[in-house]
Amino acid sequence: MYQKLLDLIKSYDEEMINLLAEMVKIPSVSGDEAAYAKFLCDYCGKLGFESSIDRHGNVLVLIKGAKPGKRIAYNNHLDTVPVGEGWTKDPFGAEIVDGKMYGRGSTDCKGGIAAQIMAAKALVDSGIPFAGEIALMYPVEEEVQNVSRKGTLKMLQDGFTADMCVNGEDVDLKCCLVCCGMLEVKVTTMGVGAHGATPYKGVNAIGQMCRVYEEIQKIKPGVHKYATGSINPGVISGGERSSVVPDRCELRVSRFTVPGETGAMFLREINEILAKLKAEDPTFDAVAELTYDSNPSEVAEDAEIVQAVVKAHEMIGKDCPFYGTPQHDDADYMTNVSHIPTVLYGPGTGLVAHMPDEYVLLDEIREAAQVYALINYNVLAEK
Repeated sequence: MYQKLLDLIKSYDEEMINLLAEMVKIPSVSGDEAAYAKFLCDYCGKLGFESSIDRHGNVLVLIKGAKPGKRIAYNNHLDTVPVGEGWTKDPFGAEIVDGKMYGRGSTDCKGGIAAQIMAAKALVDSGIPFAGEIALMYPVEEEVQNVSRKGTLKMLQDGFTADMCVNGEDVDLKCCLVCCGMLEVKVTTMGVGAHGATPYKGVNAIGQMCRVYEEIQKIKPGVHKYATGSINPGVISGGERSSVVPDRCELRVSRFTVPGETGAMFLREINEILAKLKAEDPTFDAVAELTYDSNPSEVAEDAEIVQAVVKAHEMIGKDCPFYGTPQHDDADYMTNVSHIPTVLYGPGTGLVAHMPDEYVLLDEIREAAQVYALINYNVLAEK
C-alpha cells in the first residue's frame, strides 16, 4: 500500500520543485517573515489543509485523519539569515544548475518544508486511511540569538504539543539523534588607560584579554556518542586608537555543547580562568557574563519517531545509521521544554547554509519527501 505514496511523490516532482522555487523567491530574513508565512498558509489552505498564522507570525498547518490518534509534528523555521556579500547567483532567483537550486534559504531550510508539504499531500491523496494528524509547524525567528524571540518556543508556551516530531533542518538526510546546544559568554577585561608613549603607566586591557584567550584555548570541548562540541572565540573589541593604552576589551566566545553540558558549567570554567589569572597578577581585572544559553537535544534510539525513520529507509532500500549534528536548532525546545521526542532529518547541508551561493540538491528534496511520506505512513496509517 505504501508504494502508492512513493508513486504520488514522484508524480508531484514538478509541483514540489516549483513550490520550492516560489518559496526561495520570497525574502524571509528574521523579523520579516510575514509575506512568506502568508504564502505558505495560503498554499496549504488551497490543498485543503487547516492553515493558520498565530499572533507571533508562526504558521501552523494541520492535516487530520478520520479519527483521533497520534500527532506527528514537522518543525522547520521560516526565517533566514541576511543575504550578505559574495554571491554569484541571484539570492532570490531560485536558479537551477546541475541539479542544485540556488538561493538564500534553499538549504536552510525551505527545501525541507517543500518536501514535508508534498509528503502530507501524498497521504491525503492516496486515500490510505489514517488516524491522528500531521502538524506542520513553521515558526519565525529561529536564526536570532535571543531565546525569548524564538517562534518555536512561543508556540510551545501557547500550548502546542505533539506525540513526536521531525525537525527538518539541513542535516544531509542523516538521522540525527542529537543536536548541540549553543552558548555565548562575554568576557570583559578592565585595564588602566595611559598615553601610548608611556604604556608602562597603564594596564593594557587587550594584553590581559590575550591571556584569557590562551587559557580558553586549553578547555576541551565535550564529546558525545553522536556529536562533538566546539569552542570559538569569535568577536573581540577594545581600544580607541593605537596611541592610547586601552582600558577595556571585550571578547565573545561561543560554545556548542553536547548532552550533559550547560551554560552554567561553561561560565564556571571561564570564571575559574579569571580567578587563576587574578591570583597570578594582582593588576588583572575581568568579569564574565553568560549572554546566550541554549541546550542540546537528544532522543532515544528506540523512540517511536526514530524507528519510524529507520523503517522508512528500509522501505526505500537504504540503511539508516545514527548521527548527531553540531548545529543548534529548535529540537532543543521541542525536547527540553515540552518533552516531545524529536529526531532531526532533512535535506540540504549546513556547510552551505548562511553562505554566499547557498543551494540545495534537488535529489535530496525528492528523497526527503519519500521518507517523510513513509514516516507518516508508519506512524499514522491504519494497516
